[in-house]
Amino acid sequence: MKQLIAAFSLLFLMISATVLAAQLNVKFAKLDIDSDGKISLLEAKKNMALFKQFSDLDDNQDEHLSEQEFSKFKI
Repeated sequence: MKQLIAAFSLLFLMISATVLAAQLNVKFAKLDIDSDGKISLLEAKKNMALFKQFSDLDDNQDEHLSEQEFSKFKI
């Protein structure tokens, strides 16, 4: 019984992680208005929380957020 519960718990965690990753991709795509694979400062202005965190998220200071940089965005 414990193995069954552990298996279901693991399955739930895997599904949750997949759903969360998919949500981040959808949000990234929605904010990437020109579909160039990155979010510019101008595009970030459409979301005030992202705009406020932009400088902290932009690790390489190129004034664009990659999907990897965006993944650290805290809503």
